[in-house]
Amino acid sequence: MTDSSSLPARPVIRRLSEQVVNRIAAGEVIERPAAALKELVENAIDSGARRIAVLLEQGGIDRLEVVDDGCGMTPDDLMLAVERHCTSKLRDETLVRIDTLGFRGEALPSIGAAARLRVTSRPHGADGAW
Repeated sequence: MTDSSSLPARPVIRRLSEQVVNRIAAGEVIERPAAALKELVENAIDSGARRIAVLLEQGGIDRLEVVDDGCGMTPDDLMLAVERHCTSKLRDETLVRIDTLGFRGEALPSIGAAARLRVTSRPHGADGAW
């Protein structure tokens, strides 16, 4: 018979915190600055941008900035845009026919989980940005 005192303690299964879940999910989507840049440029294209400017410092490690002339977001949309699974591009009935580059609502939250994220937006015709 085996002495139970010599066995390693049985690990307890537990639920991961939301923060850890977000960081794991971020790693699946955003592994390096190039992936973040791809997601941001695709967001700009999906927003109807005709001009997209990119600024990189240290290959995107120190700074990665994307400025575009797309449709912009309202303050309410901006608050939702950084939450997981929030998207303007997909409706339940359109899942079988996706005609945008992005649609899952994962890019901005994943970038925010992996790095410091600041989003500034101004819808066409608005006086100011937020």
